[in-house]
Amino acid sequence: MPNKTDQTGHHDAIALSRDGAGPIRVRGAMTFSSVTAGIQAFEPYCTEGNNPELQMDLSQVARMDSAGLALLLHWKRMAHSAGRTIRFKGLPQQTQNLAAVFAVDALIGTENTN
Repeated sequence: MPNKTDQTGHHDAIALSRDGAGPIRVRGAMTFSSVTAGIQAFEPYCTEGNNPELQMDLSQVARMDSAGLALLLHWKRMAHSAGRTIRFKGLPQQTQNLAAVFAVDALIGTENTN
């Protein structure tokens, strides 16, 4: 999927990677423009390996809007459908605050994320 540029000149690209059995690292922007790519990039991790818990490191996410927050919830749903859980680490404080405003902080599990 090509990178899209918004009115402010930001590139909306998302990348997921993992070294061995470590956490899945998320880099880039989690915005409306990158949701579809984020869903597609996450699919292989739902069936890879046999660990029932996926750990995701969000400390390298450059930007996240409400669509990115919805993507986190969608990833949780995808993992649950595959019989797995997700623990998010490194969730930016601004995103934790947004999750609290939308009353989804308990669903995302924002405790101990930084």
